[in-house]
Amino acid sequence: MPKSVHPLTRFVVLLLCGALAACDGAKPVANPAPAPANNSASASAAVAGEVLVSAAASTKELMEALSTSYSQDAAVTIKVNAGPSSGLANQIIEGAPADLFLSASREWATKVQEAGVAERAKELLTNKLVLIVPKGNPAQVKTPQDLLSDQVKKISLAGEKVPAGKYADQALTKLGLVEKLTADQKIARAQDVRGALSFVERGEAEAGIVYSTDVKVAPNVEVVHEFDPALHDEIVYVLVLLKHGAKNPAAVSFFEYLEADRAEPIYSQAGFSRIK
Repeated sequence: MPKSVHPLTRFVVLLLCGALAACDGAKPVANPAPAPANNSASASAAVAGEVLVSAAASTKELMEALSTSYSQDAAVTIKVNAGPSSGLANQIIEGAPADLFLSASREWATKVQEAGVAERAKELLTNKLVLIVPKGNPAQVKTPQDLLSDQVKKISLAGEKVPAGKYADQALTKLGLVEKLTADQKIARAQDVRGALSFVERGEAEAGIVYSTDVKVAPNVEVVHEFDPALHDEIVYVLVLLKHGAKNPAAVSFFEYLEADRAEPIYSQAGFSRIK
């Protein structure tokens, strides 16, 4: 016959069982996860490293200004390799290291994409094509037709494969001027649009065709004519995140910064219009 259990012992056991049952039924409360930061400054501050950007010559100062602005919030070093879009695209296709490519035309961005080395692309900026002369306009050029004047010995254009050179050729062709200028050997080709600008700055050409933004970095030239956009292909700068850059968190972050509203004041100050 079993021994009787002391009433106090029975009370303690009941209390313990009740406590265990309460613990078993309770669900733990998880600590809420911190909300992700939305602002680009916080995002950029989280990355570090080096980014190599191959950029159209006409965007050299722009990219340097953007790099400086971005680097204020991130421990990132951005190196800008500026040159003709055609040459930069061919270098990238042949395997030259680069994280981002900013092309001055859809054509060369497309060629890079077709080569299978691009991760994604964004149409970023637009520009205008203008006729420039040295300060003081010694040859008295006021319109494209004045390029036929005997006072004009040379007109500087970017290379035939370079976007600025192609846009210029298209405009001069539609105006019925290119054949005569070519026959008179007046056209002087530069490696890129900044080379064409330099010819005019140094007085080695009486006129030149460049982008309107180029004039901002050349105090010794002036604009005498802005070409109707209908005379040439639409000027579109395309930003490409290359596959090499897609593996670099700093490059991805910089790509996202360049397409964000935060960068727009810098584009405007440089004379570019952002495509939204």
